[in-house]
Amino acid sequence: MSFRDLLTITGRTLSFVALAVSTSVATASPRDDFPSCYSVLGNQAPESKAPARELFVIIDQTLKLDVDLKRHSHQKIHEFLNPGDRFTLLTFSAYAEGRYASMPVTGKIDYALADDQRYVIGTKKLRAFDDCMARQNMFVRKRIDASMKEAFEQASTDLPKTELMGSLANFSNGVISQSEAERKVVLLVSDMMENSETISFYGAGGINNLNVQSSLEKASKHGLLSNLGGASVNIVGAGISGNDGYLSQSTMRKMKDFWSGYFERSGGTLTGWGQPELFEALR
Repeated sequence: MSFRDLLTITGRTLSFVALAVSTSVATASPRDDFPSCYSVLGNQAPESKAPARELFVIIDQTLKLDVDLKRHSHQKIHEFLNPGDRFTLLTFSAYAEGRYASMPVTGKIDYALADDQRYVIGTKKLRAFDDCMARQNMFVRKRIDASMKEAFEQASTDLPKTELMGSLANFSNGVISQSEAERKVVLLVSDMMENSETISFYGAGGINNLNVQSSLEKASKHGLLSNLGGASVNIVGAGISGNDGYLSQSTMRKMKDFWSGYFERSGGTLTGWGQPELFEALR
């Protein structure tokens, strides 16, 4: 079966996928939106194995990014992904009607064949497989770009709250911690300005007066810690929508200290802090 055939079959199932996308991520069943190329190998296809890495991209839809930051986010993702990886896009905004958390796309990229595997497969099948892998690469990138574009376009600054910790807890318990990947990496596209009933970076004097340790204890007490399962966390967009459009370096240090402590208590590690751009590669 060619990759075009696989795409045709996938297209016929989009209506069912759309139904799955609209459900809460906490109860979503595992799915794969990227057609596999292994079917062209028939009974010589390698055994399925867990992804080497899974990249979870979480988009905060309570803020609107400029074009440069959108492109920056796309670039970081494309630079990271390799054969054998799995990709999952998650979005959240506020607990308001029509603005629920969702999983627009999730899927696994096929592993490339090892040399010893290629040696025992016929030339015709190898050519079909290599052609399919090239098409899969283009399909995956286009699907990711289209899904992210739509997610960014649906963002709104008119929403009442930014339940960032609550959304992270939901995603981590229902999706991230369940991943079978050897390595879990999170790219969180957000201003990181928590604004919930429990903790608000806007109220009581704003983030300038944030007591990091007290706030972390409060997050723990109210069950807002996540279960990241050893994931590394990278941020793009930190601080871009702060009070009066400006946050001082000392204020940004408090914000970074809070989230570093939050991720550590949630079984993860803050490895990249984009303020707003992330200068290093995802890791």
